Amino acid sequence: MSYLLVVDIGSSQIKAVIAEISDNGRIVTRGLGSARSGGLKQGVVIEIDSVVEALKRAVYAANQMAGTKLSDPLVSVGGSHLVGQDISATVMLNHREVTDVLVTQAMEQVQIQAQMPDREILSVIPRSFTLDEQTGLRSPQGMSGNQLLAHVHVITGASYVIQNLKKCLKLAGLEAAVLVPSALAVSQLVSADERELGVCVADIGMGTTDIMVVTEGSPVWMQVVPMGGELLTHDLAIALKTPLGDAEHLKVQYGYAHTTFAPPDQTAQVKKIADRPAEDIRLQQLTAFIQPRIEEFAEILGERLRLSGRFEKASTGIVLCGGTAALPGISQVFESVLQYPCRVLKQAHQGGLDGLLQDPANAVVAGLLAYGRDQEVRPQPHWLGAQGSMFNRVRHWIQGNF
Repeated sequence: MSYLLVVDIGSSQIKAVIAEISDNGRIVTRGLGSARSGGLKQGVVIEIDSVVEALKRAVYAANQMAGTKLSDPLVSVGGSHLVGQDISATVMLNHREVTDVLVTQAMEQVQIQAQMPDREILSVIPRSFTLDEQTGLRSPQGMSGNQLLAHVHVITGASYVIQNLKKCLKLAGLEAAVLVPSALAVSQLVSADERELGVCVADIGMGTTDIMVVTEGSPVWMQVVPMGGELLTHDLAIALKTPLGDAEHLKVQYGYAHTTFAPPDQTAQVKKIADRPAEDIRLQQLTAFIQPRIEEFAEILGERLRLSGRFEKASTGIVLCGGTAALPGISQVFESVLQYPCRVLKQAHQGGLDGLLQDPANAVVAGLLAYGRDQEVRPQPHWLGAQGSMFNRVRHWIQGNF
């Protein structure tokens, strides 16, 4: 049995969760903490003090509830500065047997190729291997050949963004934190069949939408789009002449993704800016200001997938999560616009996470817990994406995903 601390650094809120990982892999949530923060904009730190204070409050609350003193979390990193790319590297075998050491050499070659000015490597994820003419190998160890080719997906982030985030973590007493791309964490929550056959996961946060396509057990494409739930809030604030805080409340409590789902006879009270008197609004009318933006989100998601050439890879459909995914009817709107199967992530195919996922806004922290459990992640000074040394990172990723 062990304990794991995870932290989701969102644009408007920082969440911390402490879970107990049993010997059979079941996850039991023991501590929860959250704190509002205005120190981030679309995944980028814009006010260090605000982020540091929110980190301290969220982690302290989670530790208090769990009765622990953990300070080495897995931490989500998001934002449109993240880039995923496929890289291949070759190791000449000279008819030797493939060993863990030789696979590690191939992965180290990938790291060298992935290094770019002003970019930091966050995750190095083996996809498959080619041994001479044999393609699509999941675990080539023990096989013999002349040339081994490793096909790897690498996720990098802008150095200035990552360094500022690390500074916030250090000031909050979380210097040993491990950074995990948000989309990669959330992708752990879909079923093994979806990951194998192909699925697109879209996490619609407050400021950004993280999109990842996974097929044959590993990511093949990722993009972060600078759009999120705050656009819906702004639309309502402008249309209803109400403060942003009240617009957010109306969206969360009374909003629907389409007018056909809104009760025709129900109303909500709208507070007005300045000294204007409050007014009542029918929920169908309220939703009429939300629906066009949801349809636009679906259109943009479809456009990005088509431009990437990966739409057909998501053969089982699109899985929606994030706070905006809680809007009733959103999956039906996406299906109607995209003419493609869509569902909201309500349960995880991971023991113990269903409770967290009653609210799709908790997808990132739930994904971090699943990722940390499955990859046996523990903080390391130069961690690149899975576990300790490169030798163990490769072995655990292959065993955990293939």
